[in-house]
This record gives sequence, structure tokens and C-alpha cells, in this order.
Amino acid sequence: MRSSPMNRLLSRRLVLRGAGVALTLPWLESLLLRCQTASAQSVAAAPKRYLAVFLPNGASENWKPAAVGGGGAWELSPVLDVFGALKAKMQVLSNFENGSAFNADGGAGVEPSHGRQPGAFLTCVDPDAIRKELGNVGEANEISLDQLMAAHAAFKGKTAIPSLQVGLSTVESYCDGKPCSNSRSISWSGKTTPMYKMVDPLAVFNKLTGGIEPRGNDGTPPDAETQKRLARNRSILDAVLENASRTRAKLGSADKMRMDEFLSSVREVETRATGASMGMGGLACAAIQKPSMAAVGPNAFRQNTATYDKGTHADVMNDLIVLALQCDATRIITHMLEDERSEFTYDHVKMREFTATGSTEANGTCPEYHGGGQHGSQSAFASITRWNASKVAELAAKLDRVQEANGTSVLDNTVIFFAGAMHGSNHACHQLPVALVGGGALGLRQDQHADLVKRPLRDLHYTLMQKVFDMQDVTQFGRNLTGAPLAVVSDAVG
Repeated sequence: MRSSPMNRLLSRRLVLRGAGVALTLPWLESLLLRCQTASAQSVAAAPKRYLAVFLPNGASENWKPAAVGGGGAWELSPVLDVFGALKAKMQVLSNFENGSAFNADGGAGVEPSHGRQPGAFLTCVDPDAIRKELGNVGEANEISLDQLMAAHAAFKGKTAIPSLQVGLSTVESYCDGKPCSNSRSISWSGKTTPMYKMVDPLAVFNKLTGGIEPRGNDGTPPDAETQKRLARNRSILDAVLENASRTRAKLGSADKMRMDEFLSSVREVETRATGASMGMGGLACAAIQKPSMAAVGPNAFRQNTATYDKGTHADVMNDLIVLALQCDATRIITHMLEDERSEFTYDHVKMREFTATGSTEANGTCPEYHGGGQHGSQSAFASITRWNASKVAELAAKLDRVQEANGTSVLDNTVIFFAGAMHGSNHACHQLPVALVGGGALGLRQDQHADLVKRPLRDLHYTLMQKVFDMQDVTQFGRNLTGAPLAVVSDAVG
């Protein structure tokens, strides 16, 4: 059955096209009014979205809130207080474990921890076990949650980009003798196919707007039109200017303002993405190489203290994620705040002193993440954890400011799974740091801290498929070597 013009418009939005560029506009009320009929007065449901944000090296002991309950019964912890008013739109779920994916007794010990645990973050299987089952192949895993979603009828074919993998990795990280795909990727489209993240903001921007990155993940050059535009250093907006002018003339005054603000923000993001890309050493002009196995790749991105700005990189990636979800370019994103066992030096982050109820700024700056942070000063580790959490909070706040056609926000229709693959400095695969942000319009509980009774992480992924994302036909996910069956985490939904 053919869909109505209104439904096609609401599901695909309006696309401004130009030479080598396709820019999708956000929801505009004028376009809805033009397509309304007497039999189509109701607004179509907003799209459901999923964003997994990976916190490397686990979290400091200051992650877990002190009290359990909802509303005024609990308060954000000293590292999560950066979410502020968004407390009302999030929940912290304590006591998830993933050790049962590795150990028959469900124990929390997994070695090497950094080299294995991240591989199970969205698969809930031991990558080593899959490698052995496939004849000791180089790198292997199960299909990750995000890729199961992308291939499912609930999402498949509904956006131009099935899924997007991004991250902030810019410094060599160690792989602990295991395939680097375990610690540098959380997304797997097949048992031997890791989906490596894009770290270059300009490459992500060009992907979202239909341009071809100056050098893509496969090292291929751009097409002729994109080469010409890059040579002239023109904005992608220049390529769609004529189409944009025609569209603007058809809009009401409020939507004209909304469109102007959107296009202005796109130009700003493009400018900042270009600057951040150049600050990373001109990565937009260099091939992004697939990391080699069990070794530091010679072309891995390096921290450049002279030009690289971690905060700007994080902010631009946040803006790109908002752009992708706001314009329905994709509904599924994975975002790695760093590689696991990151050796990045967080000297841009001020040290803080922590108490049970909060934190205050202290003297000095933070050391490198793994050795000096996770294995060193707990204040440093907590300061880095809090800084990473602040970037997720800023991203969530931006999504909450974007209005949907039905009056809700993009955040209300997005599940942000913000979590780590290990507990923290003890490297244990239990008591994982897990928070769900947003998703209030999708049935997720809000404003609560639930302290569960040792639940497998795969149960949470299963719950999202069953209760949120219309994937009830998926009845198997991950592995639990203790033999416990899959079960819905009722504390998180309803």
C-alpha cells in the first residue's frame, strides 16, 4: 500500500539537493500544514532512536548515587551531577554484570580485561570464544545490538544512513594482546566485521550531508563534484542555496526563522568540523586506516598537543550527532568517548576533589587516562569520568531542545545508553556504570536510581528490543554461561 504524501513527508523530511550534496531539513510545521487533509489531522509518531555512548576504562567509585528510588528520593552522584535538570529525564541502573558472558560461574574476573570486556559491550558474548569457534580467526564477535537494530524491519530502509559509528579516539591505545577490534570498536555487523568509528568530524559531516569524505574509511578519493567544491573551499550550503531559497519562500514566518537558524547552525558545525579536523593534524586529507591486530597501528591517530583540542572535538561530535538525529539521517548511532585503555592525557581537565555529596575544583590538571587515572589517583579518575559525563549531558541537553512534530523533544524519543564495559579501577565485569538518558516518550522510566539484584547486561539490551524498539521477534541475544534465561528488566520500563 502506498503511503500518503503527509506520511512520506514526515518520515523522510525535506531534502535540499545540490551538486554532490543532500541536506535534510528538520521538521517544519508549514510542511505539515500543506499536507494535512480532513482524514490526516493527527501528527505521525516521532521516530524512535538509539544512541550508545561508550565510557572507556569504566567509571570512578563516585558514579553510583547514594540513595535508591525515584523523584526526590535520590540525587545525582558527584560525577553525574553535570546532568543537572536532566535528572528528570534519566535513570541510573546499578548492579548490571557481563561476567556471565565470559565465566560459567558468572564471576566478574576477565583477563585481559581491557582486551576482552569492551568487545562484549553491545554483544554480550566473549569475543575469544567466537574466534575459537571460527577456527581461531584474527578478529571475531557476534553481531552487536545496534547492527541487529539496523537490519531489523523496525529500522531497515527508513533512513539514508542505516547506522553511524563515531568517536573521539586520537591517541594510540593498547590492545592487551587481543585484536584491537575488541577495544577500538563496539559495533559489529557480522561475526568477522567490526564497524570502526569515524573520528574525523569533517568526514562525519560530509557523510551526513551527502558529500563524500575527502578520504573515506576505505581510502577512496571524493567524486568530481566534491573535489571541485573542496578545491573552492565552498560550504555545502552554497551547493544547495538555490533549492533552499525556493523552499524558504513557501514557509510561514516561524518556519522561515527555524530554517534560517538550522542552516546557520549547519554552517557553524561545518566550520567547526573543518577546524577540529585540521587541529587533529589534517586528518580530513588522510586515509583512516583500520587498526592492526594486537599491536599499535603505525597510522593510528596521535594526540597533537600543539593543535589538538579535545573539548572542541567532543563538542563538534555532539553537534554532528544532533544534526544526524534531528534530520533523520540515521536513527542508530554508537559513540566511543575514547578507545578502551586510552592513554590520552587529559591535561585540559582541571583536577577536582570529591566527597560523598559533590566536588570542588582543585589544583593541577588530570594525567593520562589509564595509568595515571584508572590506576592512579582516584580524584583524577573521577575528574576524567565527570568530564566525559559532562559531554554526554551537553549532548542530551541539545537533543532535548530540538522539538518534534508531536510536541515532544528528540531526547524524549531517543534512548541514550551511557555505560562502560567494566566497573572501574578494579577492572571487574560487574557493577557496571549504566545510565539511560531520554526515552520518556518510548516507555522508559524517568528520574530514578534502581539498584538491581545482579542482572546480566544482555537483559537490558533484550528489554530495549522487546519493550521499546518493536523487535519482539528477536528472542535470543548474547550468552549467559550460567544458563540463566533472557528476561525483561521491568525496573527500567513501564
